[in-house]
Amino acid sequence: MKRLEYDCMTLELAEKLAQKIIIAASEQILEVACAVVDASGLTVLHVRMDGAFPAALDAALAKARCAALYRRDTSQFAIRVREGVPLNCLPHVVPLGGGVTLFGRDGTVLGAVGVSGAIEEIETSLVERVVSVFLR
Repeated sequence: MKRLEYDCMTLELAEKLAQKIIIAASEQILEVACAVVDASGLTVLHVRMDGAFPAALDAALAKARCAALYRRDTSQFAIRVREGVPLNCLPHVVPLGGGVTLFGRDGTVLGAVGVSGAIEEIETSLVERVVSVFLR
């Protein structure tokens, strides 16, 4: 399990993550939305870049909430659904990549981050890459 050097989700951490995601998206000429939630799935911060479609914000929040509540990245749900597992009846499940669970230094869940506004593979790689920067 990869861990961040933080003990709890803070507005400062959420702002740093969102800023890095916006910079990374801009470098790829993408217009996305980003949401950061705490361990119970409650919103800490959400932003939508100029030009991102309006529903991207709701989708990013749903992905972040799913990753936090189920303690796993949403891309894992996407794989399971493609395998035929009927997960759509579970509450708050978003079977699309782009939501990543964030673990603290002691292994507890800090929260999660979600990204939406591009194709699924790009959203997934973008958010995973940004989170991995925080692990160095």
